[in-house]
Amino acid sequence: MANQVSVEVVGGSTVAVAWTQGMNTQKALELAWAAINNTQTFTYGLQYYGPQLGYMVFMIDETFDSFLSAAQPFFYWHFFVNDQPSNQGIDSTILQDGDKVKFSFDRYVPEQHTGTLLESKFHFQQRQLQPRR
Repeated sequence: MANQVSVEVVGGSTVAVAWTQGMNTQKALELAWAAINNTQTFTYGLQYYGPQLGYMVFMIDETFDSFLSAAQPFFYWHFFVNDQPSNQGIDSTILQDGDKVKFSFDRYVPEQHTGTLLESKFHFQQRQLQPRR
């Protein structure tokens, strides 16, 4: 259908929302939340990772990134556009009509995620845990 994008949470909700020229992924996520209109079914949280990375999802449906645990493995919310991992935050990822946005809760594997946004997210969060001097 014309003038739509889909927003999917793997293992959860999928919803089509109206696409507009210049729409970013953050706007699509907001429209998906409004369309579902049920916090028992769909919630999310964002964190700002600075000007280079922008905003990223750290929680969907009360499932949080697991970087605070001393135990590994670490899991993070990872997002894709048309099944390709995004290389920037949701506020900087501009969508086109018909795009498919997907959020997946993925295990961080350094060898697999080298050079990806997920690696950047991992390093950013690990730096936040370092004691400040």
